[in-house]
Amino acid sequence: MKALSIKEPYAWDIITGDKTEEFRTWQPGNVSTFLMVSAGTPSPVDFGLGLPNGFALAVIKIGNVEKPNPDGPYAWSVTVKELVQPFPVKGRLKFYDVDDSKIKVQPELTKSLLAYRQNEDAREADLFVRRYADPLTQIGYSQMPRKYQKILDQTGNWNAVAEAWVESARKSG
Repeated sequence: MKALSIKEPYAWDIITGDKTEEFRTWQPGNVSTFLMVSAGTPSPVDFGLGLPNGFALAVIKIGNVEKPNPDGPYAWSVTVKELVQPFPVKGRLKFYDVDDSKIKVQPELTKSLLAYRQNEDAREADLFVRRYADPLTQIGYSQMPRKYQKILDQTGNWNAVAEAWVESARKSG
């Protein structure tokens, strides 16, 4: 299957339905579905810590492709077709191939995702949280630099981690 790496937090935003368009300088050609892989490193602009990097996450369907501004990128309409059992993938630029035998779709989790999107506290959403979101959060936590793990461990507050990350980025940039 063709795969495409998308930086965090944008990959997660596609899963939750908060991001419905993917912007690229190129058209997808004849690819109408792809395996979305979280890129190996998070976006340097947006806070991506705590989200998994370098993992296959979902099969994504491409809808309309438009170029809203002649000088701007193409806007691909994207939706989750199926969640997959996450597995590590070394990403590349543009589309690349991932062995189909590694892709295990999880229709029961996809159904639970839809319930989560409607009401994240709904009982039907529990499966998505327990079997998909929580394990991915653990992976993301394990990939975070130790200083951010320590802040989370001490405060139990992701906002404190985000504030420390922003402060660190401000000092270094």
